[in-house]
Amino acid sequence: MLLKLTTLTAILPSILAANITVTVGQNNGLTFTPAQITAAIGDVITFTVLSRDHSITTTNFAGTVCPPPDGGVGPNGFDSGLWVICLSINYRIHMSTHSLSDLDGSQPNFRYTVVDAVPHFGACKQAAGGHCRAGMTFAINPNSTFTYTQFLANARAS
Repeated sequence: MLLKLTTLTAILPSILAANITVTVGQNNGLTFTPAQITAAIGDVITFTVLSRDHSITTTNFAGTVCPPPDGGVGPNGFDSGLWVICLSINYRIHMSTHSLSDLDGSQPNFRYTVVDAVPHFGACKQAAGGHCRAGMTFAINPNSTFTYTQFLANARAS
């Protein structure tokens, strides 16, 4: 009985986890849609890259926001690497691995499993931070102290 309870306790978070979808570059824009989300520990955020060349990279809330640093910011930060999409010849390259992605018509995606409930802020590092300064930013679990509105202002001023 104890083994069954321990097993159930171990797998319960993954059973209850949500899959949250964020589109990157929708309508060829410099956007993450939605730009801010609330996620619980164990939830999976799937970032789907729709256009252009973008990264999904955590960065600082203030100070040097743009460009986000390689590898991301913080102990649970992340960096998708640069996703290059050239639809005119139908290929997608993930620049951190330099590998050709599948050509089945699906869009490339990057998945992040939430491991804590603290705010994380991110942006695209393309164009030496130009996409970030143009407002291509996102927030996971912003709060009343660390708001997405203030982060966006910090990014634009960076």
